[in-house]
Amino acid sequence: MAERGWGRIINISSESGIQPDAVAIEYASAKSALNILTKGLAKTYADRGVLVNVVSPAYVDTPILRDLLAQQDGAEGLSREELAAHFLPAFRPNIGVGRPCKPEDVAAAVVFLASEPASFITGTNLRVDGGSVLAI
Repeated sequence: MAERGWGRIINISSESGIQPDAVAIEYASAKSALNILTKGLAKTYADRGVLVNVVSPAYVDTPILRDLLAQQDGAEGLSREELAAHFLPAFRPNIGVGRPCKPEDVAAAVVFLASEPASFITGTNLRVDGGSVLAI
């Protein structure tokens, strides 16, 4: 990419890399390290046309999240939407939009960062978190 003078590197991190929970500290540490790596690579390659950014979503509505929610007491027989409505507030009470992040939300952020309108954005952590990270 640097030899061609153009490229995009878009890493996928997590809100946990910015605002860790009391559990899964190893996961949060790895995501935090990815955020720092992204910033370092952005500084290294920006003058060669390679832009490096990171997307940090909140809990993403995936089979893993659904399995986690389904293991909670009282989850038996609840639909996906009911699981999110009943149990997501306990895991992430600050999600202002009131739903888990969708894979499409993350994809839209990645597409934007890879696009020409984002040609002046590098070293940025784009939070796709529904307002859950308490930082500016």
